[in-house]
Amino acid sequence: MVSQGWSFEDDRQHLVETPTPPTRILAYAQAAQTLTQLGAPVVGYFGSQHHADAGDAAAAGLAVPNVGAADAIDLDKVAALRPDLIVSVTYAGEVYGLSETAATTLAEIAPIALIGIADGRSLTSIIQRFHELAGSSDDSEEALTAAIDRLTSAAPTAQVTALSGGTPTDAYVANPAYWASLRVLAEAGVQFTPTTTAGGWEVVKWEDLPTSHPADLLLYDQRPNSLGAEQLATIPAWAEVPGVRAGNVLPWNPEPALTYATAAAFVTTVTDALTKPL
Repeated sequence: MVSQGWSFEDDRQHLVETPTPPTRILAYAQAAQTLTQLGAPVVGYFGSQHHADAGDAAAAGLAVPNVGAADAIDLDKVAALRPDLIVSVTYAGEVYGLSETAATTLAEIAPIALIGIADGRSLTSIIQRFHELAGSSDDSEEALTAAIDRLTSAAPTAQVTALSGGTPTDAYVANPAYWASLRVLAEAGVQFTPTTTAGGWEVVKWEDLPTSHPADLLLYDQRPNSLGAEQLATIPAWAEVPGVRAGNVLPWNPEPALTYATAAAFVTTVTDALTKPL
């Protein structure tokens, strides 16, 4: 029997080829969570520098080995996993989570496929690309469409801010146009407080946050590298934001699993929060 080769044109327009369909995928944490949910054969994952700082909790839910993060990749662990495909996301053509040196080294072990998750790509188009890579025929797009329709019909008027606790002096306010999971909310009618950056984050002094972003609802970065509740409690200005004062703070993951089910659940959670009295 002749083995059937496998190929995939990734979002660098690189044709990634393997002699047989991949059966042992090593992936960046976000891609690993996504592909696992889609039933792809993920055998291990790696993180980025913020995962290295935060530890394994950054990839909660993955029951496969962690081979390291950023430059601290354990090549012995990689070799032991025998990956036949490496998958990561990309914001601007880079292999996210790896230095150029580490990416070059891993590319000698297995071909690398990248899925673009920025540059104006819609959430549904990103999800679809992961489906194509995984060979998944999941038809749950209807759940996301229904969730978006419900949000649009709600016509929320509350002001929303998504942010990450960057440092004890600075908050990182997310630009909703940059993050696909936030842009889908904005396009459905959610009113985000304006940001002043075309990139991912606007750096705002904590003391300025209540006046520059007086949100009724906060979407707060739940990743372990973001400041936690105890640290936020030491920042007086945090408690002055209207949404915080009213207890309207929802967890937000800037690096969610990119599946229809995960996206639909997020949109539904935000809709539920915006349609109750704030």
